[in-house]
Amino acid sequence: MRDIITGRNPVYEVFQAHRRQVFRLLVAVGVEEKGRLAEILSLAAKYKIQVERVARQRLDALGEGHQGVAMEVSEYPFSTLPDILALARKRQEPLLVLLLDMLQNPQNLGTLLRSAEAAGVHGVVIPFRHAADVTP
Repeated sequence: MRDIITGRNPVYEVFQAHRRQVFRLLVAVGVEEKGRLAEILSLAAKYKIQVERVARQRLDALGEGHQGVAMEVSEYPFSTLPDILALARKRQEPLLVLLLDMLQNPQNLGTLLRSAEAAGVHGVVIPFRHAADVTP
């Protein structure tokens, strides 16, 4: 299955994170190719990603706030419990896991994930239902 990422900063972050396979980049016809969009197009060329020029209406159909750019990517590569356990063993540390429930605000999720990373958490458990989506 594939996901669609919209907006200049989220699309840029996909390139920076190197977690997802990128299938193609969709750019609105007539959009100014400067600033962050110029950086995105440069990265697309570097990684040989297909760039497709599309009508703005096509991007509108994919979601709000696209800022003239969208990206088709692989699903987010979630870790498994064995991956989390292996990381704790590799670090020779007691297991530390953050369990989330009913967290629906993506900004709060981002804050918690950054805090977990800083605290040395080995993994985060996010339920499939009633949870904010993980992006880039």
